[in-house]
Amino acid sequence: MVPSKMAKICTAVLALGFLSACQIQTPSDLLFAPTYDTRYVPHTYQTRYDCKSFKAAGNTSGWRGIVGGKKYDFDRTFNVSREGCFKTSQECQTFLTYMSGYIDFPIYSRCQPI
Repeated sequence: MVPSKMAKICTAVLALGFLSACQIQTPSDLLFAPTYDTRYVPHTYQTRYDCKSFKAAGNTSGWRGIVGGKKYDFDRTFNVSREGCFKTSQECQTFLTYMSGYIDFPIYSRCQPI
């Protein structure tokens, strides 16, 4: 059975899509590149949840969430800590839950009133 011209075009488009998703990396990049980068852990700095801007906006009450722990990447360990200020306890707890997806071994995770 001879592949049709349409099948060849579809295969080419799928291959290009796959390669663009991989950012056209070489096999050595895919196999030996670092698998974890601490720059990709979410942060609150310079957002509306940054505690400095939270207090500067005149918020005298709210919740401060602090989470810290370790992230493991095969033979490497990264210390990770983040802080955020929120208007409600529920927002603060959501922040802690969200951050627990990035921290393998939590050491400290708490919301406290400001």
